[in-house]
Amino acid sequence: MRSDPSHSRPDSPPAIPDDAAGSPHAPEFRRDPVTGRWVVIAPERSLRPIALEGAEPRHRANGERRPCPLCPGQEHDTPNEVLALRAPGSQPDGPGWRLRVVPNKFPAVRPLPGGTHKDGDLLDRAPGYGRHEVVIETPEHLANPTRLSDDHFRDVLLAYRDRLLALSADVHLRYATVFKNVGAEAGASLGHAHSQILATPLVPDAIREELGGADTYYTTNRRCVFCDILRSELADGRRVVAESPQFVAISPFAARFAYEMWVLPRAHASRYESVTAEAAAELAGLMKRVLRGLDAVLAEPAYNWFLHTGPLRSAELPYYHWHFEVTPRTARAAGFEWGAGCFINAVAPETAAAQLRDAIM
Repeated sequence: MRSDPSHSRPDSPPAIPDDAAGSPHAPEFRRDPVTGRWVVIAPERSLRPIALEGAEPRHRANGERRPCPLCPGQEHDTPNEVLALRAPGSQPDGPGWRLRVVPNKFPAVRPLPGGTHKDGDLLDRAPGYGRHEVVIETPEHLANPTRLSDDHFRDVLLAYRDRLLALSADVHLRYATVFKNVGAEAGASLGHAHSQILATPLVPDAIREELGGADTYYTTNRRCVFCDILRSELADGRRVVAESPQFVAISPFAARFAYEMWVLPRAHASRYESVTAEAAAELAGLMKRVLRGLDAVLAEPAYNWFLHTGPLRSAELPYYHWHFEVTPRTARAAGFEWGAGCFINAVAPETAAAQLRDAIM
């Protein structure tokens, strides 16, 4: 396997600038001394507003705080926007926007540099340096992203691309995780459609494992494992949920969650930043179709989606393939999942794909 720091074991704290000190309540990275796994200790996250109570269905507004801090007219309740799509003549950080990206008011990481620390020979820690942003997807107070028009959904996907490109300018950041929580059971605290981008000076464990496994496969076979998965699934057909000219949605062979889906580009590409506006428009249409199918089959479940892409500023990787993963919250992880790290999925991917296909047609 080639030596690649993007997916090597994180034996030392992430490299960050050391020209300032954090506050006593600033976030902090801490490394598990047994596994090498990094976690973020983020006290400020406990202060964020919680408007969705318990695990209510996402289309219900019962218990939501008013006014919503993400709605038009409440721009003063968010930090200044770093990207916005606006009507001509409208002023920054005021009404008249179609989409806004703002720093998270209660971030898990902060752009506050500080030196790394080591407690003896065992415990590594580092200031929680990074960027945490919120993509406010629409001025309408709605939770279901399938209610966005195709063009609006495309703009959300392009905002992801543009923010990844912008965050790449910070050489201390190595990876940006794009994710969305839909419904309280999936971790959403507000009922206004939004997603988040969390950029850190380390590559998350799940991505490192994926990069490492893909690299090993490529070293042995001289082919991208994701490209091979696409060829195999398209030939088999049983786990294909939906297709478009440039993208394919599948229920993965070893799905961790019931009705889990992956959406991948047919053409090999390791970095989402390369997506074009035309491709994003097509991807938006396919994503809406499969999410509507999920809503139909599971009666609007809570779910998450994540973008898996190459590290910031990485060259095109022949062994990796960017993709979205959609994970419905149909059951809670319990003792075996947490204790053994092995998921139990009660719905075969072939069954899930067939039900989703029927719902989409």
